[in-house]
Amino acid sequence: MKKFWILLSFSNFLIAALFGLILRAAFVWEIDWMEYRNLLHAHSHVAMLGWVYMGIYALIYSRFLPEPKRKSYSSLFWLTQITVIGMMLSFPLQGYAAISISFSSLHILASYVFCFRIWKDQQISHPAVKKMLGASLVFLILSTLGVWVLGPLAVSGGRNTALYQVAIQFYLHFQFHGWFTFAILAFLLDTMLRRNWKIKDRLFARFFTVFLVATFLTFGLVLYWAYGNISFWWLNNLGLLLQLIGLGLFLQMGWEGLRKQLNSRENLAFRFGLLSWIIKTGIQTLVIFPEAAASATTIRPLMMGFIHLTVLGFVSAFMIYFFSTLGYFRTKSNPFMLALTLFVSGFVFTEILLFTQGLFYWMHWGQLPFYHESLFALSTLLPLSILLFILQINTKKTPMDKIKVAKKYFQPNTHFL
Repeated sequence: MKKFWILLSFSNFLIAALFGLILRAAFVWEIDWMEYRNLLHAHSHVAMLGWVYMGIYALIYSRFLPEPKRKSYSSLFWLTQITVIGMMLSFPLQGYAAISISFSSLHILASYVFCFRIWKDQQISHPAVKKMLGASLVFLILSTLGVWVLGPLAVSGGRNTALYQVAIQFYLHFQFHGWFTFAILAFLLDTMLRRNWKIKDRLFARFFTVFLVATFLTFGLVLYWAYGNISFWWLNNLGLLLQLIGLGLFLQMGWEGLRKQLNSRENLAFRFGLLSWIIKTGIQTLVIFPEAAASATTIRPLMMGFIHLTVLGFVSAFMIYFFSTLGYFRTKSNPFMLALTLFVSGFVFTEILLFTQGLFYWMHWGQLPFYHESLFALSTLLPLSILLFILQINTKKTPMDKIKVAKKYFQPNTHFL
């Protein structure tokens, strides 16, 4: 993998975090020059498409593409990064308008090319990893259908309709729970297999089927929120149950390999990512109860807390771990542990504040004392930690370090059942 790609992905992450910090500062001080909604769009687009998408792009490139096929992916990477920069600059200035929509559309078209070429060029020996990655690419394409619906709806005067909101949530649902989640689990399976973890085909087949069906069914919550049809409510409940079963099957399937990782002192990011996935699934299961479902779709701090739990806790922690397995961080070094500690601390404390404030709103207890001031102060830890990560990627490795990394993480995978 080209090291500059990793630096660029983390730089996008840093900019997204700084945008988020400004958004939280707006509740502490009056910022006249900022249009809040426009900067919110910039924050979300750069986080999702600049950090997560570009990071996954780099990981797929390094793990699943044979060397002869890699040359032509550089231009596509840079084209995609240009669209991210375009959104980074245009959204704060104008929100959803001609320029930002053009860059967003170009990013989607570039993602289609990426999916097609990865599908054709990938070289994955284990069928389980191949299935998970294939499903993630399908979900990436599927999610974008929601975006293409927005234009015709807006032109026809449907911007304030339930269908318009459903289209937005369709995109977000299959990005978070489809593309992001299945890609991360594909990397996780691949990492474990490279460390001599064996997968039982039958157990994986059950997990894959159950988790795939659950991803579709849990979209029922959005449809129930939009249209109030009780059948959508029951579809969502069934999906939540299947998702919980899927998590259990994954843990059962990989407990031997997971336990070894959990016992290693060097794998704090791994432990944090796995714990976040379990907590995310548990919190999502709570919406089986009607009152919890209503709160999850109407109370903003709860919605923000859940989104950050997914993107920062589950996805980002695992991505940091995957990059560390490729040798881009010295996981035993004090600077790395400081960066990771700041990242985890900033995330945990802000999540506690968000969910506590959401509970207060739900119980009609009002606002926490110094809520916005505390949220802003604790949020400063996140961009600081990301900056420290970037500085560590810049640390040069010795030739001996590179040899050790190559031997440890790029052994051919022959332990299949």
